Parts: sequence; C-alpha cells; structure tokens
Amino acid sequence: MKRFLLMLLTMALCVSAASATILPPAGVDEDFKAWTGIECTPAVVLCESLSILNARGDQGGKKVETLYYSGETTLPVIESWDGYAKIYYSDGNKTGWVRNDYLLMDPAWYLCDEDMQVYAYPDVMAPRVALLDKGTKLPIITEYDDDTINGWVCVSLRGAAGWIRKTPKDTADETWFRPEMLADITGAVLQVGDHAVGSDDPAVMEQLAVLLTNVEDRGGPVAGCPFTATLTLRLRDGQKVTLQLATDSCCIYRVNDRDYAYARNLFDPDEGNPENSVLFALFGLDVQTLWGR
Repeated sequence: MKRFLLMLLTMALCVSAASATILPPAGVDEDFKAWTGIECTPAVVLCESLSILNARGDQGGKKVETLYYSGETTLPVIESWDGYAKIYYSDGNKTGWVRNDYLLMDPAWYLCDEDMQVYAYPDVMAPRVALLDKGTKLPIITEYDDDTINGWVCVSLRGAAGWIRKTPKDTADETWFRPEMLADITGAVLQVGDHAVGSDDPAVMEQLAVLLTNVEDRGGPVAGCPFTATLTLRLRDGQKVTLQLATDSCCIYRVNDRDYAYARNLFDPDEGNPENSVLFALFGLDVQTLWGR
C-alpha cells in the first residue's frame, strides 16, 4: 500500500511539474492577410484527410482535391454557409469548399513549455496516448473543469484528440491584449451571477468601445474591488475577448490579472472617478438594485 501511495504521489508531482502557455484565438489569419490583403478566419483541419469540393455539397459539388491534417498550419476560411466552408488552398491560389464540421475555427493554442503527457480521457489514471515535446503547439478543442482547481484541455492530435492536465504553472499569453483592440465591438454579453444580458446594437457597441478604450493601466490587480461579473465581447475581426468586471462601484476591468480603470477622461474631473453604473446602464441594468443599495 505504501508503495502504491508513493507511486501515486510521484505521478501527481510529474503531472504538476509541467507547464504551458495558452495562446488566444488569432481572430484573423495575419500571415495570409499580409500576403494577399484579404481577411480570412484561420482554421485547423481535425481529421487526417478532407475532401475539397468545387462547390457546396447541396449545389452538387464534386471532389477536386484532398486536404490533409494541418497540424500547426492554419487554413484560411473565406466564409461558412449551410455546413460548408469556402477556403483558400494550394498556397492561396485556389478556392474550394469543405465540410466545416471537420474544421476547428480560430482556436486557442496550447504551447508546451515542458514535455507533456496526453491522456485518452481527463484522468491521470487514463491510458496515455502521446508524449509531447517541449515547444509543441496544438489547437485546443475544448476545456473541462473537474472537481480540482486546475482542470483539463482537450487538444487536437493527428485525426484524433487527447487530454492534457492543466497545472498551476500554466499561463495565458499576456502580450496579446491591448485596450485599443476593443475599439470595434460588434456584440457583447454581460453576465452578473445567473443573469446574462446581450446586445449587438451598433449605438450601444460604440458607446461601450469608448468606455473600454479610455483606460488607465493599473498594472497588477487592484485591491478592494470584487470581480463578480464578466463581459464577453465579439470584435469586428472575429476575435472574442472576456473581461472580468468589478462590481460594487469600481470602474475597473481585469484581463490576465492586469487591471484597467475604464471610462477615464470622459467626465468632469471635479466629479472624481466615474462609477461602473455608466457601463451596466448600457445593458439596461440598475447597479443600485444589483448591489442592493
């Protein structure tokens, strides 16, 4: 029994020793845009091979070529329609159609900072299906939060999938976020507890963008502000950004443990710092009621 417990402890230590960097969705295929001037959504082929058609299947499309699992290489997608995606292929010289349920559109990425074990299902006692070398980058299909603090990520392998145990050392790439990227919002969902309110009203999105881009970078976390609301934004380039919103009266949002005081330089300085009611009111919410004042 002692030997068995020692083995489990050793396995747990091996699992927790690894680390990775989580890279956010790109939004736009920047390499393809720089080369062609065309904005496309990056996608990953999930299966080992995929037929390329000269038209959508419902329009009688015929197979013209085969597309293979792309690994770290993304595929430029022009549009999606009725279960099919129009793509560029052959180094961007041709277009065709593929079934979009075999594509992973604009995923986040798991970049191994150390060697990583991959499991058949989210359990450290599950069979191991791969050992990833340091520096391997794989697209994330989904995440799973179990009863432990860290959870799991499901990554795409060649024509299959596997699970990697997240650890306290896993970090999000903090270099990707800049407040100015929130200047062109097309949709937003504000979540406060079990209550969610969404909007895609252009006038509201414009006001929201002004509030969120006029910020004062506070560096690290600000003490004394409860962050019990989230604001998920959809940007014009297709990227999604989730902000943690301070509640009570704090006019601050948080990204990757970095806090930004928003709505700065927009109001009379004599009135002091603005309260977050200015943002919540855009979604028809009354902070007096929300915070029980």
